[in-house]
Amino acid sequence: RNRQPRERRERRKRGPGFFTRLLLKIAIFLIIVLIVLLVLRGFTKQTIEKRSMVVEQQLIYSQELVSLKYRYSDIISIKKSVPLAKSYSIVKYTGTIRAGIKDMTLCDFEVSETGRSVKVILPEAEVLGNDITTQEVFDESHSMFVPITIEEVFTEIDAARQDVLEEFLNQGILEEARKNAILVIKQLLVAAGFDSVEVF
Repeated sequence: RNRQPRERRERRKRGPGFFTRLLLKIAIFLIIVLIVLLVLRGFTKQTIEKRSMVVEQQLIYSQELVSLKYRYSDIISIKKSVPLAKSYSIVKYTGTIRAGIKDMTLCDFEVSETGRSVKVILPEAEVLGNDITTQEVFDESHSMFVPITIEEVFTEIDAARQDVLEEFLNQGILEEARKNAILVIKQLLVAAGFDSVEVF
């Protein structure tokens, strides 16, 4: 009679000890898993930060991106006359139109968690300059009664270069500049070590 109660008591003593050890092992396992996840998360965050710095160095530090440049030439003729007197001036000039991204700091980008791919959103392309590089007088004849001033020549050249710019804009120069900018950015970031680069 006495053995049965003792066995029951021993089982009761062993029971809670076994479950306690089991719960302790589970708790330790979960803690280890949590620590590993936190370490991996920290590593992923550091990876993203490092790769983001690479993107910033390639994009933002360049500030202005000229992705397209056109050189053109034109001839203007200025004529003035009064009875018995006339003046004219024929001038050839060359200009350069530059187009691209004016401010690269306005780019938005997102690096993946693996740090191997990146998406970049570029601002719209703009005309960055339309400068006169050279000018040359081909022929001229001046009368003191109807003089042609330097200011008049510059005014005519300025009007002509604006007309040239409008013509290039109608031909899609900004769209071409944007396409070139996308190609340039892709090449830069692929060279920087990214496996996948998307530019919009």
